[in-house]
Amino acid sequence: MSSKKQKRNYGTGQIHEKSGSYYGRWRTPDGRMLNRKIGKIRLAGEREGLTGTQAEREFRKMREAEEGAPRAQPGDEIPTVADVSGLLRQRLEIRGASDSYQEGCECMERLHIAPSRVGKSRPADVSTADVESLARALLKKNLASKSVRNILSYLYSVFELAIKEKWTRENPVRGAEKPGSLNKGTSDDLEFLSVSELEAVFRAIPDETVKREPKATRKGRRGPAPPPPRDVYGPVLRRVILTAGMTGLRRGELLGLRWRDVDWVAQRIRVRKPDRRGVQSTRGKSELSTKRSVPMATRLAQVLDLWSKRTAYKGDDDLVFAHPSTGKALDGPKVSRRFKEACEDAKVHVIKFHNLRHTFGTRMAASNVPMRMLQEFMGHADSKTTQIYVHYAPSEHEVEMVDAAFAEEEPGVADKAEQAQQEEGSVEG
Repeated sequence: MSSKKQKRNYGTGQIHEKSGSYYGRWRTPDGRMLNRKIGKIRLAGEREGLTGTQAEREFRKMREAEEGAPRAQPGDEIPTVADVSGLLRQRLEIRGASDSYQEGCECMERLHIAPSRVGKSRPADVSTADVESLARALLKKNLASKSVRNILSYLYSVFELAIKEKWTRENPVRGAEKPGSLNKGTSDDLEFLSVSELEAVFRAIPDETVKREPKATRKGRRGPAPPPPRDVYGPVLRRVILTAGMTGLRRGELLGLRWRDVDWVAQRIRVRKPDRRGVQSTRGKSELSTKRSVPMATRLAQVLDLWSKRTAYKGDDDLVFAHPSTGKALDGPKVSRRFKEACEDAKVHVIKFHNLRHTFGTRMAASNVPMRMLQEFMGHADSKTTQIYVHYAPSEHEVEMVDAAFAEEEPGVADKAEQAQQEEGSVEG
């Protein structure tokens, strides 16, 4: 990679690129010339590495640590909103925020905040109108109302940090309008598969390694078409989907599940550490989520028992749903895509993979499982989250109570009143 220099203020040094990494060069107050590696360059489409803005921030920290320079004070170089977001994420890591929450914040910053006018502006230069303009732009991109609300909620925390650091006086998100729960036809109603639909999706996935026909062929191809790739995902994918629907485990919890976590005697799955993009996380979504166990239906226990005898990875430390070729964790986004394709093949309504949790939650509620017990099964930190399943729980006395409320005070009262009205009408006539 050719060397590319970024101009900066005189005396603050410079950042240059070399061999796929950022390097910072500067002269210290005592006359030394230092050259330090800052970090790997983030390439387009990748998650690892640093952007130019992040490299600048790390370079400033590096210089301060080397020179013992004081922290920037108000009136000095003011960071952008995206910079403040990066600082907030560092503090979230120190506080021990869950890996999934940190990953979500990183995505919100990288995809929606940093590229926007708000993200490129200084905190004091952002108005409430700017925040609402960002919200409208996100909705036009067909983001769900809940996703936009989450972004604004995170942005609120970013500006609160900016106020604390005296980079601005007001939080423009505080007075901004937020999208409602319903927007552009989207609904907060639960989406899930019925038992018969779950079975249809399970049967739609091949239980053996077969050649998978491509969805479309490229036009203008010369020569014979290449043979379709072999589908090695089918057998393990169908077990992942069935387990998700019958236990309510999150995708990361499923992909990080190991055979030692399957308690055959108690017929339970013990949730420990979820998988985050191929790396086993040290934290779950909440403290409760990694200290719980979920009972296995007899049918699921039989399916997993047969799978333990069929898979090549059956050691206690091996993944239950390991990649058939490598033994490593499955790719989460690919599992979600293949699940949606399976829904289409089975001709059932297409839902997100995460919504398989609702299949479990609604079926448990319909079976009169107590809400407190269901909360433990699903790993909800707040009981209010579990309350979304209350309306799926039947009540033995609801019909009787409604009948009693509308019961006649004595037999024939309604008939006598109707007869009296008819007689009064005939007299007037």
